[in-house]
Amino acid sequence: MNATAKPLSDTRKQPPPLSQQFLQALHILINSARLYQDNNRLLVESVDRFVAIVRHLTKEEADVTLLSRSGIFYLQQDKLVYRKNAMGLVQTLLLFFEKRGLGGLRFYPMIAEARLDQITRFARILDQSVQHENPAARLHEQLRSNQFSWVEDIDITEISVEETPMAEKTEPPDHEEPDQKIELEETKRLKKRKEGIKTYSYTILSLQEVAHKISIGRQAGINKPMRMIQNMVDMIIDDSNMFMSLSTIRDYDDYTFTHSINVAILSICLGLQIGLSKTSLETLGLSALFHDLGKIDIPKDILNKPDRLTDSEFKLMKQHSLNSVRRIIRLKTSSEKKGKILLPPFEHHLKYDLSGYPQTPRHKPISLLGRIITIADVFDALTATRVYRDVALSPDRALGFMLEGSGKDFDPLLLKVFINMIGMYPVGTLLMLDHDEMGLVSKYNGESEQAKELWVLLLKTDEKGEFHKDREINLGQWNPKSGTFNRRILESLHPSAYGIQPAEFIL
Repeated sequence: MNATAKPLSDTRKQPPPLSQQFLQALHILINSARLYQDNNRLLVESVDRFVAIVRHLTKEEADVTLLSRSGIFYLQQDKLVYRKNAMGLVQTLLLFFEKRGLGGLRFYPMIAEARLDQITRFARILDQSVQHENPAARLHEQLRSNQFSWVEDIDITEISVEETPMAEKTEPPDHEEPDQKIELEETKRLKKRKEGIKTYSYTILSLQEVAHKISIGRQAGINKPMRMIQNMVDMIIDDSNMFMSLSTIRDYDDYTFTHSINVAILSICLGLQIGLSKTSLETLGLSALFHDLGKIDIPKDILNKPDRLTDSEFKLMKQHSLNSVRRIIRLKTSSEKKGKILLPPFEHHLKYDLSGYPQTPRHKPISLLGRIITIADVFDALTATRVYRDVALSPDRALGFMLEGSGKDFDPLLLKVFINMIGMYPVGTLLMLDHDEMGLVSKYNGESEQAKELWVLLLKTDEKGEFHKDREINLGQWNPKSGTFNRRILESLHPSAYGIQPAEFIL
């Protein structure tokens, strides 16, 4: 051997990345459970090893989530890291998940308290589910019937609302009949609508789960909400119109949660307008989702009081921004992730000129994300019916009210972008037109802000006085000379005054 030759790298002696160790431990557990009885030493060791890695991974997270998405594994939302020599292992497990229609697995720290036979039974159920006609459904049923509280399977629709496959995105060939093109476009629209509604619903459920765990003194993580926000960002980048329609959803009995989702949607849309990166949009969306998390510390009789709050009650209410920060700090995730989403919830009532609350000696302007969330928060709050306010402002009147606070309450440039984004009559506004027709603003089409065309879905009533969809009409572009569109708008109204939920009609 040449005496000057360099020694081999020590990387082979170093342990593989923890994410690779987790995948190896899961693979060994499944194979050992397939081959051995519960009293076998190798099987016992494989269980102990797997549990130890899960416990290590849950030191900073509320759970360990492994996702299989488009031929890639993600561990805790990050692409799984492994060495080149583990490629075979990764491909084997990806195929294992694919054959079982499995989107992912989520493990909780409680696995440390599970008996050996429970963990081995889980591994065998997972392995043998492929023998059934619908492996994913069988696995889901078996995990629930065995009451494994420390593990859950993840449906692919929960973890990822994938973009339309490229084959579907390509334009139809020239020889395709016009009717076929229209049918294809309608199929795409309905698919997006279904995926959007599903994402909205899952996001609410994930936020409710966090709030529930906090309210009963359990530690909550951010994995589910983060995944939903990531999905939401992807879909808004693809089609912001559809999510603007979803942001018109109002739930009188569940205001705090729907408000938080709507603020997240509006914030992401505004962030997209000013060119924020995808990563920044995800941080913005998660901050917006948690901006009112501190309201769980406010007594419900104050939150739902129909009368004006007393000075002491309002003082308590104003603490919710600081409460949100305290609650986020206690979430089970990395310090880095918490650090990115703490400031905007603290700032969302500070106002642009810092005259709001909580009072602070700072002179530095509030952050960009804080200014965005402030605008989205106030707009959604003004247009929502509340227990203490029977009639909400119509969206266009809410914008007029907000313009009065430009430069004081709101960043004037961001507010201008926001107004241009949602239009003179925002999606979901109820309009009274000439010829005694009434309709909901359904969308804006146009290449530029100046060339936007206003579309309205006309409504008709049946003999019972209930509203139904009629036809969609194009009111054209705003004409500044005549001060109108192609049809005269007599009045803007709030849908809630007529018992109308805009999203049910325009989606």
